[in-house]
Amino acid sequence: MRRGSVQLAAPPVTPVVKVVLISSGVLFLLQLILETFGGFSLTPLLGFVPVRMLSGWFWQLFTYSFLHASMFHLLFNLLVIWTVGSELESLWGSRTFTAFYVVCALGAALTHGGFALLGIGGGPETPVIGSSGVVYGLLLAYGILFGERTMYFFMLFPMQARFFVLLLGAVELVSSVFSGRDGVSHLAHLGGMVAGFGCLAAMALWKKRQRLAAATDHVSKERKKRLKKAGHLRLVPGSEEEDEPKHWN
Repeated sequence: MRRGSVQLAAPPVTPVVKVVLISSGVLFLLQLILETFGGFSLTPLLGFVPVRMLSGWFWQLFTYSFLHASMFHLLFNLLVIWTVGSELESLWGSRTFTAFYVVCALGAALTHGGFALLGIGGGPETPVIGSSGVVYGLLLAYGILFGERTMYFFMLFPMQARFFVLLLGAVELVSSVFSGRDGVSHLAHLGGMVAGFGCLAAMALWKKRQRLAAATDHVSKERKKRLKKAGHLRLVPGSEEEDEPKHWN
C-alpha cells in the first residue's frame, strides 16, 4: 500500500508452470477447432479412459490433465496452477515441482480408474479430463506449507489455508459418496490430494535423512580433525596409588 492506494502484485510465472499454462491453452484451442470444424474429439485419444489403460494406453495417465471440458474449467484450474503452483515451484525448484505435479496427476487418474473398474463412480469407458486432481494436490501442499496464510472458500469466506484444505477434502469426500452423477470425478480430486500428501511425506523423509547424513558426516570430520591435532601418541595417566608404571599408547 502506498499513498492510500493498494498495489496488487501478480505472482511470477515460473518455468514449469509456464509450460503447463501454454500447453493447456494450446490444447484447449485445438480441441475447439477440431470439434467445431472437423467433428473430431481429442478426448477419447488423450483423455483418461480407465478400460483403455488395461490395453496399454498409458500416455493417457499424463495427457488427460492438459485437456479441459469448458472455458471455465480451464481458467479456474490454470488460475490455481499459476498462483499456487508458481509459489511452490519457487520454493522447491523446477525438478521437485515437476515430480510433485506428475505424482498428483498419476494419483488422481489411478484413483478414478481403480474405482471406475470396480463399478464405483464413473464408468470404466467414460473418459476423464482436466487438471483438477493436480490442483487439489497443489492446494493441499500450499495448505500444509503455508498454513497460516488466508485463503477464501468459494472466493467469499476467509480462513487459514490449513482449514481451507481440510474443508476442501471433507467436501470432496462427501461429494464422492453423494454426488456420483454430477459429471465431476470427486474421487480423482481426492486421489490428487492423497498422492500429494504422500509425495510431501516422502520429501520430508528424504530431507530428514539428508540432514542426518550431513550431521553424521560433520561429526565424523570433526572427530578426524581432533584426532589429527592430538597426534598418534597419547599419555594415559594412571592413579597415583597404582603400583604399575604409567605407560604410552
